[in-house]
Amino acid sequence: MGTYSDFRIGNFHLESGGNFSTTTHQSIYLPTDSVTLNREYEPKQVEGFRATLRSILPRLELLGSTLPAIKHRFDNPYVTYDEPHDIPFADVLKLVRNVDLASLVEDDSTDDHAGLLPAEYQKRLEDPVNGRYGQSPSWDLSTLLDRLNPYDTLRVLAERPENLDLVVQWDFMDVVESGYFERKDFSVGADGQGFLLVTEGTSDTKVIQHAFAILRPEIADFFQFVDMEDNYPFGGHGNLMNFMTGLRSIGKADGVLAIFDNDTVGVLSLAALKKLGGINAIKLPDLEEFKSFPTIGPSGEHLADINGKAAAIECYLKLPPDCRIRWTNYEQRAGTYQGSIDQTPKGKSAQQNEFLRSSRADHYPFEKMETVLDLIVEACIGCSVQQPE
Repeated sequence: MGTYSDFRIGNFHLESGGNFSTTTHQSIYLPTDSVTLNREYEPKQVEGFRATLRSILPRLELLGSTLPAIKHRFDNPYVTYDEPHDIPFADVLKLVRNVDLASLVEDDSTDDHAGLLPAEYQKRLEDPVNGRYGQSPSWDLSTLLDRLNPYDTLRVLAERPENLDLVVQWDFMDVVESGYFERKDFSVGADGQGFLLVTEGTSDTKVIQHAFAILRPEIADFFQFVDMEDNYPFGGHGNLMNFMTGLRSIGKADGVLAIFDNDTVGVLSLAALKKLGGINAIKLPDLEEFKSFPTIGPSGEHLADINGKAAAIECYLKLPPDCRIRWTNYEQRAGTYQGSIDQTPKGKSAQQNEFLRSSRADHYPFEKMETVLDLIVEACIGCSVQQPE
């Protein structure tokens, strides 16, 4: 007797496998998603994984299942012996947004199922020889999405808001108990499928790493950092530029994101790398509140726009009282000054330590760091997707 594994959302089956052909789905789950499943077809409890589509959606996109990438794969399916249906991707999305997956019943013994889609689309999807005889209640939706892999299917199904609260379940213990796999083969997490984030210094790295840990724990495992407390090798924009240029020269820049400060030299460095191409790099984001910020310099004290001129990582944390930017070096290439927060090393250390001790439950102004994380995630999603040639 064979063994099986089952991957589904609600009562809609995404993939079934068994024995050595079992597909693993570790990357979309976290250890906290481990649950005890009560199987309906046998009086037995087994370990499995369950999570809502809402919670795994960011992980799907980091794995490359974004709508533009899915459309490209949908429009260019693998060659098979079966003729693909002629329904365009835009219509697929419209249909999915109107399908009530929650209405599906797991056990339906009738032979002729009405399906879930409008009649005109069922006719286009129906098997010309066997019709719909013996098909599952969701036969037409399965046929509509049959050229997509399970993760792309889940991302498409997420276009209907009501589906976001449906549970995505993975039942795999049969193949473990039968000896085809070991339990350790099903440990969950990003498992090396993430991104290396490289910054201008250890302070930036510690702040961003802590921000992911407390503000985005559901995807924090996708992001790795250089683990080097002392003698950080990429300190400053110049060293970071050289590192990324070196990776590009040996074809190892994929999966690495350089993060520059939002200051004068950071903007120049980013522009220089973009000219080279093949390098993933960003600077910290521009913010509306930085457009009129207290500054002091050769021309005295005045409000100025510090976006692209003086916004290092400290500017995205809780700012000290009477905070201001001090203009220091004049950057000839940009024709403007470079600046930084006017504070002592002790004050800077205290500011960072307050953030590094914070938790999500604290009354800390996380809004600016949320914007930083949004930008990083967006950049990583962009570089995780294989662009069509």
